[in-house]
Amino acid sequence: MTENNKMIEMAMIAQSNIESVFQMAEASTEIPTSPRKRGFLEAGTHAAYYFDSNAEKQSRIFPLCREIMDAKNAFLIYIAGKQGVKGIRLSLKDVGFDVAQYEKSKQLKIADSEEWFLSSGRVQKFKELEDLERQLETNAREAIESGFSHVTVISETDMLVRKGFLSSYKEFDRFLNSTIEQIRAAFVCAFDKRELVAAGVRDISADISRLHSQVI
Repeated sequence: MTENNKMIEMAMIAQSNIESVFQMAEASTEIPTSPRKRGFLEAGTHAAYYFDSNAEKQSRIFPLCREIMDAKNAFLIYIAGKQGVKGIRLSLKDVGFDVAQYEKSKQLKIADSEEWFLSSGRVQKFKELEDLERQLETNAREAIESGFSHVTVISETDMLVRKGFLSSYKEFDRFLNSTIEQIRAAFVCAFDKRELVAAGVRDISADISRLHSQVI
């Protein structure tokens, strides 16, 4: 091999390495995706997810949001807990999620867990199950009227558990099991394990997981 050929080959290798570095850097700013079974969040799904930190929550829930948006077959309602609506919006933006565009196209709504589940007034109370059912049915109907097949709800429960509403939320979970098949909805309950432990839950599988059709 001539000296010129060697130099050309070395230059090509160097260029290839540089491109690989840039590709890795670009990939690191994107929301990661993971393969799932088809129909993972079809209407009628009632799933639970557990996390120990905001970072862990976002590493799993945000890719799930991306999958829902990319599939374009469901309207997504993200119910924010301790992090708040503003905090979730900012965190989604930080990982490249175009929140404003999805909201404009009526694919996404970010709601507050207290406003969704608790009554207004000086003394907060968990809403009646029938009221929550009507609320979910209304959102499912609006999703269908907008051209989606169903509504998908991701519900952070940490603030509700911290405020002492775990028992009420578990009743809601039981209620969902008997009604979600009739509602064009999928529901994911996201639990902070630290809040569950603080609330006295010793066996998450026996106390919480059994109330859901699957754990993700």
